[in-house]
Amino acid sequence: MPAPCPNFLFIGPDKSGSTWLFEALKQHRQVFLPDVKELFFFDRFYEKGWPWYRKHFKNASEQHRVIGEICHDYLASPLSCARIAHDLPSTKLMVCLREPCQRAFSAYLYLVKVGYITSDFETALRTADDLIDRGRYAMHLTCYLQHFKREQIFAAIFDDLAENPQKFFDSLCDFLDIEHVLLPNQLKERILPAAKSRLPRVTKFARGIGWKIRRLGFPGVVGMIKESSLLTRVLYSPYAPNEKPQMSPWARKFLQETFSPEVQQLDALLGTNLSARWGYLEERKQASAVSRQQSITVHAARKSDAV
Repeated sequence: MPAPCPNFLFIGPDKSGSTWLFEALKQHRQVFLPDVKELFFFDRFYEKGWPWYRKHFKNASEQHRVIGEICHDYLASPLSCARIAHDLPSTKLMVCLREPCQRAFSAYLYLVKVGYITSDFETALRTADDLIDRGRYAMHLTCYLQHFKREQIFAAIFDDLAENPQKFFDSLCDFLDIEHVLLPNQLKERILPAAKSRLPRVTKFARGIGWKIRRLGFPGVVGMIKESSLLTRVLYSPYAPNEKPQMSPWARKFLQETFSPEVQQLDALLGTNLSARWGYLEERKQASAVSRQQSITVHAARKSDAV
């Protein structure tokens, strides 16, 4: 018998709870996931072919109502969108939307952690295009909505996960039409909090080896390595309370101005009110107030000169 096909994909973005989601869904008896979180089939490894992809789901059984993959890179890839629509047109999709400024900064901290970036955040914003592009949720979701029905896409909000993990998971179970289960205590806490590398060169080298193993077609090996708590302790250490880098006011203002039209479009697309929830309405009000005050000042100066 051929291996079953996935009927659920988490497509992104990154730094929005994908590791937590992977761990939570693995606990559910009605859900089957591969041993490794990301297969990257629809974007990086599509040339390996459909049989290669499906073999990762061969151990799924009749008790598994949901057969899925968690891969946070698919959302920002139009090519992945087209391929998923062609190969899995009836699949259910999930996104988890995190305030895009915070998502960009969290992604930056991760790239520093694994040795891919050594510059400050402001410089990284000018050199690493993905930091901004992956926060253009409306643009990327528009692509998916051209290929999938709206009811096939579960648009979750990262803030809801942070506030109430159990309620967040219950809403996902409803979307997947599976029973509610009580989350274990460890899943009511943060998974993979921000950390720094103890050995940046070794960390970067190890990550490169991981990608070579994936390209050879053995993502499960990478999954086993990543789950090693000993390796995690050797390579990384958590930030001290006052040590974690913070986003500068300039960077936050720049990103809010960049993402503001995108968030407005997202609200129109999904019927949400994220502009208000994420503070973009307040930012626009303040900017408008400053603009009005500047106009009043200029007008007053011109009137004074005329007198």
